[in-house]
Amino acid sequence: MNAIDYIACDNTLCGDFNTEASLVQKDFDIRLEQATWPADGMALVETHGSCLIRLLLTDEPQRPRPVSNRGSFGGRNGEHFKPLGSLLFIPPDTSFHLAHDARRQKALICLFNPATLGPLAAWRWDWDACIHDSMLNVQNPFMRASLQRLAEEVSAPGFASELHSEYLLTGIALDLRREYLGRQVATRCDGKLSPLQLRRITEVLNAAVLQQPSLHDMAQLCELSVRRLSQCFKNTTGLTLRRYAAQARINRAKALLSDPRWLVKQVAYQSGFQNAAAFTAAFRKETGLTPEQFRLLR
Repeated sequence: MNAIDYIACDNTLCGDFNTEASLVQKDFDIRLEQATWPADGMALVETHGSCLIRLLLTDEPQRPRPVSNRGSFGGRNGEHFKPLGSLLFIPPDTSFHLAHDARRQKALICLFNPATLGPLAAWRWDWDACIHDSMLNVQNPFMRASLQRLAEEVSAPGFASELHSEYLLTGIALDLRREYLGRQVATRCDGKLSPLQLRRITEVLNAAVLQQPSLHDMAQLCELSVRRLSQCFKNTTGLTLRRYAAQARINRAKALLSDPRWLVKQVAYQSGFQNAAAFTAAFRKETGLTPEQFRLLR
């Protein structure tokens, strides 16, 4: 994803960037990066269509180095540079001026476009009116925790790392939206979800079978209380959220069973079940058939 330009104001002082680990997909680019600047200098960072989030990391937590880098959003705050925090957010299509000292630092760099992340595509992501100096030092413990988990995933990838990383980025995007873009969800007054809210919930449940979002996560997605979300979802679909989520997992299992290359235990795990026995019991309850019987009838 070529979504950023780093332009040193003095080419002789251009930083050296070394990528230690990365996870790159069509919709996001996540890197663990070592940056080294030989001397004090300035640079222009321009993002193109993607958000940039940087979380400073340190290999020596017992002796943290004070952060002295400064920054300013070009054309908005003039040359009034402000100190950068360990968590920095630069919106897409934004010019950002960086004033740095001679240093070596390790950071997690995330480039992604929230509008390409599953159900988030239904929203408008208009950052122009909300760029603020608080983005230079984001104070959000939930976002920080998600980014720390993302750094661990990139440094030591596990099973379905791409899916897990996309799930974490979706949560980070929601935190950014709540922090800077405000409340923009259309609601109804008849005790039902709006079409937009329903689409977001069903897309999240259908896509995140390996790690189901919590009721709290989904309530935040619709900007409702947990109790209100449960009531409105049942009023809209006739099903409880738990029942709909169970059906979504079985539907995914049916699709996977149609491919003979997948073992039943692999289908079980890919559908969100802890083991093959639990999967078989749930599948039989839902369809009246075991997974093996279902496969034979395909």
